[in-house]
Amino acid sequence: MGAVWGMFGESLLLLFAGFCLVIVIFYLHHSTSKTFLVHLERVREELTEKSSSSGFDLEELKEELLDMVHDTIGNMSPPTAIDHLLGALSGPLQMWAMRKAGIDPATGQAIQQVLPVVSEMLEPEP
Repeated sequence: MGAVWGMFGESLLLLFAGFCLVIVIFYLHHSTSKTFLVHLERVREELTEKSSSSGFDLEELKEELLDMVHDTIGNMSPPTAIDHLLGALSGPLQMWAMRKAGIDPATGQAIQQVLPVVSEMLEPEP
């Protein structure tokens, strides 16, 4: 009977500890949410205060930004065949330029630094 009551008592203790943990987590979440909302309300009041006193109009700024975005999107055009051709040529041209500058395109290291290491690797062991 003692072994059964011991397992039951341990189960009750674990259940009680889990319940307490859930209550603490809920309380911390609730208090953090309230604190965040209070800070958010203070920031909103400060922004409203500053915008009304300094003549800063948030709606006007929003409209200007939207106009800029619409102008930018309106001026965009789909890529042409030339764009695709230049994109395909850019990789080989970049590798050629890197080799011309003395840089190994695969590693990004100077070729002079890579050559001794490669030559050591290729030399047969005596």
